[in-house]
Amino acid sequence: MKSLAFLFFIFLTFTLFAQETNQIRFIEVRGTAETEVEPDEMVLYITIQEYWEEEFEKKKEPKDYRTKVPLEKIEDAVIKSLYKAGIEKEDVRVGSIGNYWREQGKEFLFSKQLQVKIADFSKVNQLISLLDAKGISSMNIGGFNHSDIETIRKKIKSEALINAQEKAAWMLESLDEELGEVLSVSEINDGYNVPYKAESRMLAADSNYESIDQVQKITVTYQVDVRFKIK
Repeated sequence: MKSLAFLFFIFLTFTLFAQETNQIRFIEVRGTAETEVEPDEMVLYITIQEYWEEEFEKKKEPKDYRTKVPLEKIEDAVIKSLYKAGIEKEDVRVGSIGNYWREQGKEFLFSKQLQVKIADFSKVNQLISLLDAKGISSMNIGGFNHSDIETIRKKIKSEALINAQEKAAWMLESLDEELGEVLSVSEINDGYNVPYKAESRMLAADSNYESIDQVQKITVTYQVDVRFKIK
């Protein structure tokens, strides 16, 4: 009997709680916010690779290639050019090292990708003029960013929540109802679009490459579903 009484008490409590919950009136709206910011950082990918000195001599065929320029020598020259262009040591990282093929009958040529963070975009043109393109197999802009992107994202999140609150209050006001406290918050998306330069080409191969003074803006967006109690 005690067990039955205890089960009946739990059932009654749960029923009353469910009824109380079902009686809560609420409104759920989606808040949105978006902004665009000018990038102030870029990542430049520079891939260096060993080569043969004879490649750049006139009337030399692949069969004549004998003098390989080692990766260490190429990297040292590139690093010196980076420093000369005003790029700090901590802004240069190694992305990858190796290679994926070997020319038949020739030695393996090692390669390395350097990832260079640049805050002053004008340094790119200066860097191009300093680099020796012989040991560079590719040089591309990997993407743009903003140094304070996390602060911007937090600000957009706050604006989306305020947008949801204002939207809910306006809708209830039209119905002569009053907005209550927040019952739940659900994120829909939380991200930003990091732009790339529209025209992609190997910078080191183009001596007439234009200044990087017009880039796409970074779009930061946020959406959130908020449920408010109706008083």
